[in-house]
Amino acid sequence: MSVDEERLEAERGRLYQELSQTGLFRRGSLNATYRRCGKPNCACAKPDHPGHGPRYLLTTKVNEKTSAKEIRPGPMMEKVQQEVANHQKFRELVKDIIEVNEQICEVKDAQLQAGAEAPAKKGASKTDSKRKSKPN
Repeated sequence: MSVDEERLEAERGRLYQELSQTGLFRRGSLNATYRRCGKPNCACAKPDHPGHGPRYLLTTKVNEKTSAKEIRPGPMMEKVQQEVANHQKFRELVKDIIEVNEQICEVKDAQLQAGAEAPAKKGASKTDSKRKSKPN
């Protein structure tokens, strides 16, 4: 095993260890939204008013469909924020693991290629055929 391969294997091991400690995660994003209620005499009807809110929505997209779930401020929102952050960390780790694995594959390919191009031993047959030519 080459020094590069050992270094890459160690890096992959570190990434797997970090991945195993990711914790609970969920995909999506948590957004604060504001809306206008539509009542003409409400303060939100004024042009400079941002609207009612904030209202926190967890939005996710699964099978080309977007869904939104309201999350109330407090412990539940803190939990969801952590889970969304953990998902982002998970995605980054998976990307890093893929990159390291591809580098390991390249090193192994180069080793295999170098082995295939090594010169044949002196006196060795160039073919593996055991058949001898017939004498004339």
